[in-house]
Amino acid sequence: MFTNSVTVWLLIGLLLSLLELAVPGTYLIWFGFAAFAMSILVLVVPLEITAQLFWFALFSAVFAVFGLYAYRYIFKKTQTPKEYQNLNDSARQHVGKTVTVAEDSEDNQTKVKIGDSFWLAYCEKPFKKGDTAKVIDVKDSLILIIE
Repeated sequence: MFTNSVTVWLLIGLLLSLLELAVPGTYLIWFGFAAFAMSILVLVVPLEITAQLFWFALFSAVFAVFGLYAYRYIFKKTQTPKEYQNLNDSARQHVGKTVTVAEDSEDNQTKVKIGDSFWLAYCEKPFKKGDTAKVIDVKDSLILIIE
């Protein structure tokens, strides 16, 4: 039915490109590109099937490596900058800050004042109202752990 190698490679490329839509991950498109490249090569230079398979394997490897570097580049460009990583986690934004204790600690808990709001804080040692403490961690985005 398909005696023309160019048509076969075009159909393989199309099939692999369409499979990319159904299969999770993003790797089949590069093999599809390799098949499209094979159709161009076979159009220009008639090759035996073993030579075609060799060149397809070589093109696949080249396109897969290209895809790897392309995805790494895209991933680095889309990473959130460090200063914005805690943008939507208001408690984590206070890690490292010095805060004022708003009330005496009881059962390893107290409240601290940050700006014009009060936060529940967990503490290992007892604190008195007015003491200063440093926020060292956050638990469940609610409790500030101070020392």
